[in-house]
Amino acid sequence: MSTMRRIEVFGIVALVLALLAFAFWPAKPIPEVITAAPQVIQADHSVIAARAPDARPAPPRHILPKGAVEERREAIVVAPAPAASSVEVDLSLVRMPDNGRRVVASSPDGTVVSALDIPIEAGLMPPAPKPWAAGLSYGTDHSVGIWLDRDVGRLVLGAQLARQQDGRVQAQLRIGARF
Repeated sequence: MSTMRRIEVFGIVALVLALLAFAFWPAKPIPEVITAAPQVIQADHSVIAARAPDARPAPPRHILPKGAVEERREAIVVAPAPAASSVEVDLSLVRMPDNGRRVVASSPDGTVVSALDIPIEAGLMPPAPKPWAAGLSYGTDHSVGIWLDRDVGRLVLGAQLARQQDGRVQAQLRIGARF
């Protein structure tokens, strides 16, 4: 094998190893946004709780289980409906587009007067998905090429261009399923 061919093979192997290291390097989670936010009353009269972060709030009024770490504290005030013997409060913790979480409160037995969400410790949000991939290819027939893939739901769509040993360029289109 000629020196130039050895350099090409070494370069391709080094690049493939670098791409594999990059691909398998774990993605870092994104810290949750816990800045203050006002209470919002929605069209169905449910309430998105005000967010008031506090790193050192007063101890809770209730006992926490042994070993538990309090991450959030919610305070909901509900005015009962006439003739209601008890008040049920429904809470939903939702992930917002700004990488934060908010609490939504509603009650079928009354009106939510106020809602307060106190994040004590920022949670970690999963990193954003990366739907694109690109790389180099090297065939057993010594063809060298480049490829590009795109995830579309459970489908993987791809294209590849490769230079054959005789100098011709071959194009390929790929479609696959993620499982």
